[in-house]
Amino acid sequence: MTESDHPRLILNNFLSPDLCKELEFIHKSSSTIGYRQNVFSTTLSHLIATNSPHLILPFIPIREKLKEKVEEFFGCEFELVIEFTGLISWTKGASIGWHSDDNRPYLKQRDYAAVCYLNSYGVDFGGGLFHFQDGEPSTFVPMAGDVLIYTADSRNVHSVEEITDGQRITLTLWFSRDKSHDEDIKLISFLTNRSYDINDTSLSRYLPLPASQNMYWFPPEQSSTYHSGFDIRCARLHVLGYELYPSNSSSLVDVRSSRDFSDILLEPLRLARENELVDREFANILHLLQVVQFYQWKATTSQMAESKKVSFKVVPISASQQDNIRCLKLELIKDQNLAEILFGYGTCGESLEHDWAYFSSIVDLWEAYTSKLWHNMVLNLPIWIANQSLFYEPSCGSCTSLT
Repeated sequence: MTESDHPRLILNNFLSPDLCKELEFIHKSSSTIGYRQNVFSTTLSHLIATNSPHLILPFIPIREKLKEKVEEFFGCEFELVIEFTGLISWTKGASIGWHSDDNRPYLKQRDYAAVCYLNSYGVDFGGGLFHFQDGEPSTFVPMAGDVLIYTADSRNVHSVEEITDGQRITLTLWFSRDKSHDEDIKLISFLTNRSYDINDTSLSRYLPLPASQNMYWFPPEQSSTYHSGFDIRCARLHVLGYELYPSNSSSLVDVRSSRDFSDILLEPLRLARENELVDREFANILHLLQVVQFYQWKATTSQMAESKKVSFKVVPISASQQDNIRCLKLELIKDQNLAEILFGYGTCGESLEHDWAYFSSIVDLWEAYTSKLWHNMVLNLPIWIANQSLFYEPSCGSCTSLT
């Protein structure tokens, strides 16, 4: 067989390091339980549904450029639509056997696939290598920013090794010739279900709103009883060394009698670390998680600003507050060991040294970043609606970097 019998394309360093980190930030602050064991996903429709439609903006230039690359390489210019876009993380124990991406009847519309790696094999995760059954390369060993493109049919039957450590994070797109499966039309329909006022300057316009609780509880089969497992949002905070404290401590007393702790995550929360508590409210668990993950993103890049004076109070935690924090943690992360296995850094990295002064400045930086994306999204929306297609308007300012 020749190379043309198994058409595939590798693009090294297609995504810039900071863009990889930006998409990782979006995923770790927004993901829900995924489609198979130990897999977590973030779709564009989910971002819209949780009042974070502005977070789809960084994806748009990537989608455009990848679609161009697929059409050019496979000789199908102007024939394709984007059928699916999603961020997917595979954690310890996740794997998939030999298959082609269209081998299920409800996925027959998929013609091509693009897998963009946001982190690196051997550095951020172990295992998880991508193998092709036939043709070359037979194994793809990715570094952050690399892209693998292939036909989603029997010519490119493939498998993914079991993850042994860390988290393998990818941006995955599927392309189709069937225009009835155009993802853009569906996304624009979701976006037009609510109104956006360009003159709205309130913080609430872009504060995330959590989806239903069972979308965040792992394993999903425990979501109806919450007898074991953990809330993935709380688990991500836990492995970074942060804890939650309800702004209204009396609400904790109320839920202790009803044993329904999930409602607390929809209410204002404060952030605790070691023996210190921040005297600042965050609207809900997703708001808090976005800020913390934004801190992780910016603190691991060269964009780290000089620390400023802390703009909020950081106070010692009292014994009663510590008890409430411990109680809430036990209810929301019943299996701390499993949470640390799936989300902990282990040998694939280390938690950052915390700096309250820098964290304080990050809260303001997150608001500026989010406000800019939201503003640009609102400016682009009428154009998207008119054309029934998501595309990037340079006049609205750059939000991504492709190499």
